[in-house]
Amino acid sequence: MEDNFRKALQSSPEEFLDLVEKHQSRSEKSCLKTLVWSLNNKPSSNSISKLCDALSLYTARAIFAFENLSNGYGQEDGDEGNEIFKTPSPQKKRRRRITRSQRSPIHEAVRTELENDRRRAKILNSLRGYSYLAQLCIMHPQKAFSPADLFSTVHTLHDKLVLFEGDCVLQDCITAICEQWWRDSLPGKESLIAQSLPCLLAKSLSVGRKIDVHRVYLMREAFTFFDFMDDSIDDLKHMLVRCALTPSYLRTEDGRRFLAFLFGLNAQLVKELITIFRSQIPFGRNSVLEAYGEILYKAWRFAKGSSLGEIENNCIQGLVEGAIYASSKTLASSIRKVLGGFISQRTQDGVEAFLYRLQEPVLFRALQVCSQ
Repeated sequence: MEDNFRKALQSSPEEFLDLVEKHQSRSEKSCLKTLVWSLNNKPSSNSISKLCDALSLYTARAIFAFENLSNGYGQEDGDEGNEIFKTPSPQKKRRRRITRSQRSPIHEAVRTELENDRRRAKILNSLRGYSYLAQLCIMHPQKAFSPADLFSTVHTLHDKLVLFEGDCVLQDCITAICEQWWRDSLPGKESLIAQSLPCLLAKSLSVGRKIDVHRVYLMREAFTFFDFMDDSIDDLKHMLVRCALTPSYLRTEDGRRFLAFLFGLNAQLVKELITIFRSQIPFGRNSVLEAYGEILYKAWRFAKGSSLGEIENNCIQGLVEGAIYASSKTLASSIRKVLGGFISQRTQDGVEAFLYRLQEPVLFRALQVCSQ
């Protein structure tokens, strides 16, 4: 199969892309990977640049065709392979008997919808092939492919990511491309996070795999590019708050580090996270409460400005008072589990002084009441 890919690439980029679209089994992808990673960008050859141009064109055409079908604009019959992006040639007229059912508008509507579903599936299959090829080009060991040549393809895929919500394979491949682009600090990386980050975050919340949480953590700095005062990202903010209730984030080291990182993004987000933490204390499991304590300690260590004030005055101070004035031993014990994140680190510079500063006035008032 590798020889077939090679011959097609030597013939023309278009023929190569047609072959990529049709052959996507695991073994065939392995052959494609071997071929693509064996390419090198020699000054005397412009085949790589031509391939990138063709990939950008084919990707844009496929997405345009998919959008048309999704919006109810069907195409004529007879479009196979990449001809789904072209005007089909006239079909020969054949005389046939038309039954009453075939003349029915309902029958025609069903037939059209089934045909459009077939076309959508075919286009999605093409896009899976193009996306995988783009991913191989970006991850090339010798970086033979210029980011400038690939950016058009990647940007187009990213901007239309929401269209492929029903295709997990395609969506995950595009997200992985955007992740790699960010980690490599390639030009234009800031324009590839608006769609990919919410998609990645949503997957980590729904699937709950450790690897997905790890992927989110590696992309944490990208969240600083969002304007948290903008109402248009409310869905993203809600997902971030949900992380504080998701077991996969509380059980994993990367998840707890990510939650601690969130405390430095926005003061309002800090308030919402603190509210979540407080609501879980009365009936939370010991492991959850201990995780909250660790998260709060790490957040306190690195927080600045208004976020630091929210943590110290509206969270830790309240927990200290709650541990002393709690209405039951069970509640007091739960609060101390959270405060344990600080108490266990009291030998660290500044921790003991911080706890003393918060506890002294509360204990003094409590002892005064007892003496009276």
